[in-house]
Amino acid sequence: MTIITVQAPNVSTAWLSAAAQLHAQPRREAFHAVVHIDDPVAENPEIRTAVDGILRGENLQTIETVANTIFPAGIAASSHSHAELVERYLRILPVLRRFPKNERGATYFSRLVQYPTKNGPFDQIGAVIDRVGIERRTPGGKRARYEVGVAGGDDTESTANQIYIPGTDNNPMAFPCLSHCSFQFDRNDRLHLLATYRSQYLLQRGYGNYLGLGRLLAYVAQQTNLQVGQLTVVAGLVRLENPILPVRAIIKQFTPSVPVR
Repeated sequence: MTIITVQAPNVSTAWLSAAAQLHAQPRREAFHAVVHIDDPVAENPEIRTAVDGILRGENLQTIETVANTIFPAGIAASSHSHAELVERYLRILPVLRRFPKNERGATYFSRLVQYPTKNGPFDQIGAVIDRVGIERRTPGGKRARYEVGVAGGDDTESTANQIYIPGTDNNPMAFPCLSHCSFQFDRNDRLHLLATYRSQYLLQRGYGNYLGLGRLLAYVAQQTNLQVGQLTVVAGLVRLENPILPVRAIIKQFTPSVPVR
């Protein structure tokens, strides 16, 4: 079983390092891939442009489109509160549901802020923001109990909330691949995010996933008066899919010391 680990300063170099390691594998895939990104909102514009060029050439979703399925940064930037962000996003959700890529009419962000439970829709991100605020005001408060999920259960009183809906999300190859998000803040007031995927296509989704999660982390940090910490993304299975030739060219261009065949 092949396992890869990446430690990178920003989103672009994290994607590039993961691509290079996967490219070196016989099947261009790895199990339990772990990617650590020190500054998950920082990018290298040249690498991003190169990756976006491949995606556009293959008529795939751009990096920005993928990132927005996890966190709608543009709407958030012009919203005055979390409640306003959620209200505005849900207002345009019927339009987003018309796009065929949004399987079952869902996006990750809609599951994060309107997860269906037996007691009605539940805003998991709002709950994380509230709980972090409470714990920070409490002497000896807990620093690692802030979770949102895409997979399992509907207990709105739990600190582990979900994105996956049992009985509805039955296709093992379809939405959602992102299973769980767990937030922790350290003694230096830095908020960190651990995200878990059951599987991931690195070219089609990887860069946008990293960026969207980084923006989500930055948003929750801003809402709770914390600093942006590290993003860690764990994928049960990650693949570097075709077309491989343009990806190989990017690896050669930006990591010339890495042998590429």
